[in-house]
Amino acid sequence: MGNIFVEKKRVLVVSEDPHALVEIKVELMDYFDVSIAAASPAVLTALEMFNMALVIIYIGENRDGAFSVFADISELAEKKSVPIVFLAEKGNDKDEAEAFALGAVDYTVRRRGTVNALNSRINLRIRASESEKRVSGTADGQFSSSGAPGTVIAEKTILVVDDVELNREIIAGMLIDVKGLALEFAGNGEEAVNKFAKAPDLFSLILMDVQMPVMDGFRATKTIRSLDFENAREVPIIALTANDDEGEVAKYLDSGMNGMIKKPMAYDELINLVTEYCYI
Repeated sequence: MGNIFVEKKRVLVVSEDPHALVEIKVELMDYFDVSIAAASPAVLTALEMFNMALVIIYIGENRDGAFSVFADISELAEKKSVPIVFLAEKGNDKDEAEAFALGAVDYTVRRRGTVNALNSRINLRIRASESEKRVSGTADGQFSSSGAPGTVIAEKTILVVDDVELNREIIAGMLIDVKGLALEFAGNGEEAVNKFAKAPDLFSLILMDVQMPVMDGFRATKTIRSLDFENAREVPIIALTANDDEGEVAKYLDSGMNGMIKKPMAYDELINLVTEYCYI
């Protein structure tokens, strides 16, 4: 399945530390359209001028300055339904409690070398905010997929198999308001096989991570296909993977999978996939 082009979400990183601004921008620029600002006036201007998906306030040496920026921009951010997260250089329970008490949607510690995890966490917060906008009727039409969130899906259940809890949460956040759709989760291939065997007719689609402990996605797929249930042979199984090399895709198909979707997955691509296999 080919990738669908989706415009990068615009995020704003705020810090008075110029080195941190540059480093964080470089870390995120492959995933987001990243703007930077050093102080509250620039943040307020950016919020007025641009359609920001999220604001990241960096807590470095000057923690009071970071919380002061939040106080300055929170009213406008709330008016425009822009979520704010705090990104700390060092974890602090007091700061975390204060961040959530003020109204931030997340507080996370910056861990160098874990860019994918940070990207996924930011994506999760953006998706959750967008879901709230759609439910409240304040969305700005940014989702144009033919498989829109309002698509009615008649009592369909998807089994999401991934050993990383955050990845499961991201998929859940993307699909949270698709009508009539239910999700079941498994943390490894063996758990997925057991869940399928207990209710073989329940699942209309399986999203299967490839690299997992206990039992990987290839083995889990082959095991499901070998079970003595009609749906074991018919249920679509889609690989969740960062590797879409031609040789790897051939391995997915040889194991009994029907296709693949690349991580980090685009919202439109996931919605189109679900629509293709679950729409009635």
